[in-house]
Amino acid sequence: MSTIDVAFVLLALVLVTALAARRTSVPAPVVFAAVGIAGGAAWHLVPALPPVRMPPDLVLFAFLPPLLMTAAYALPLQAFRRNLLPIVLLAVGLVLATMGVAAVVGHALVGLSWAAAFVLGTIIAPPDPVAATSVASKTGLPHRLVVILEGEGLVNDAVAIVAYGIAVEALVSGLFAWDTVFWSLLRETPTGILIGLLIGGAAALVRRYADSVPLEVGISLVTPYLAYHLAERFGCSGVLAVVTLGFMLRWSSFRVSSPVARLAARTVWSFLRYASTALVFLLLGLLIGEIAVDWPSREVVIAGVILSGAIVAIRIVWMLLVPRLVAALGASQTAKSSTAEQIVIGWAGMRGVVSLALALALPLNLPINLGGSDQTRNMIVFLTLVVIIVTLIVQGATLMPLVRWLKAGDPKREHREERHARLKARRAGVAAIRAANNMTAGFDQAARQILIKEIDEGTRGIAVAGEGGTSHHSNWVLLQALDAQRDVVNRLRDAGRLSGELAERLDTELDLDAMSSCGGGTRLTDGGGD
Repeated sequence: MSTIDVAFVLLALVLVTALAARRTSVPAPVVFAAVGIAGGAAWHLVPALPPVRMPPDLVLFAFLPPLLMTAAYALPLQAFRRNLLPIVLLAVGLVLATMGVAAVVGHALVGLSWAAAFVLGTIIAPPDPVAATSVASKTGLPHRLVVILEGEGLVNDAVAIVAYGIAVEALVSGLFAWDTVFWSLLRETPTGILIGLLIGGAAALVRRYADSVPLEVGISLVTPYLAYHLAERFGCSGVLAVVTLGFMLRWSSFRVSSPVARLAARTVWSFLRYASTALVFLLLGLLIGEIAVDWPSREVVIAGVILSGAIVAIRIVWMLLVPRLVAALGASQTAKSSTAEQIVIGWAGMRGVVSLALALALPLNLPINLGGSDQTRNMIVFLTLVVIIVTLIVQGATLMPLVRWLKAGDPKREHREERHARLKARRAGVAAIRAANNMTAGFDQAARQILIKEIDEGTRGIAVAGEGGTSHHSNWVLLQALDAQRDVVNRLRDAGRLSGELAERLDTELDLDAMSSCGGGTRLTDGGGD
């Protein structure tokens, strides 16, 4: 079987599993991981089938940029700033505490050297919010908790990946100096942010003058990989470069891109994000299936389960004690979480994509004398896989029942928020039409009343009539109304009062209307300007 055959088998497995995941209440990553484990075990029991492997130096480059980019693009900044303290406590304090606990357990149970044990700690420290946030929309989890989980996921990835680079370098070289680490961070952090700003500014400038939807979508796909590559090439933080780029593109998207380009890019990026997550979790299952067939002893499996329990326990203890300590010291100005919400956040610590990518990116030639064994890399990878699979399946499969049992969510919340957002958007649209009428000479009053009626009733497809015979003034006024509605949606999303999925759906409706009003649909296959 050739590499192309293997690729098609994986693609077919992704599609079939995706269809199955839509018919179950279990989070999609859990379904992908479970199918991957079963498929991996079956795959590696057949001698004629080739092993499924990926070069370590390509793992982070292939998977991190799109996942970090979409996470940064969707993060509600105002709500993020409002919940900055709990996010920092989780993303920095808890990650560092988890690194220490994992290092102690890895050193004590499987005999890893301290250097290798700290590498293991940096790999399994960052939780993955994908499974938790997928549960949120089904259970009506408060947006504040979702923002905390998403913000934690973004920041702790940056913290853990920087710590991972330092730990791997110390493991390979055998040298570690705090002053070197300090000066490296002082150089890498601002330089990575600067590269993200420069790439984002250049991309926005090119997209402003690119009269081609395929070109704009292509630029949006290339820029995160370019930012990550350049930052790593110059010895900076690729994670910070991509995250900064995501914030930049979010800020500039509605200013430089046409509605049809935004629709096309949104569709492509939604597929890329879903496919990346699905492929990573399937690879997780295939790899753990391979290792389970070929290598580990029962003692190592038990050590992995104990390690999983230790990092779950430290997160729950942290969530129950640290917020109370911060409140007692009077340092918190954010809204207090209930005990039920703290338990939910504590239980929502599944490991996933980033941990797997970091484990697979370990160099193949780890030193024997420092690792204590020629199986150092295999040991770290296997323990990581056990932690991912235990936390993902056990916590991921029980998170939704736990939220319902604790009554921490409101299943009707999304419906109420959608009605509220649509009402506010309609009012803003009507106000924009009335304001535009005072500034536009010769605007047909009959057309004005039609637009007000359609906006006020929430009618979609209003631009179809406009394309058929309304005036240039009518189109201009309609676009003003749609921009006013989009501002409402963006403000609600940034304030954390609207889920990212719902906001994206409303933005899509507005872009469809704007595209139709301008006849923009003809540009979908346009290769360039005249």
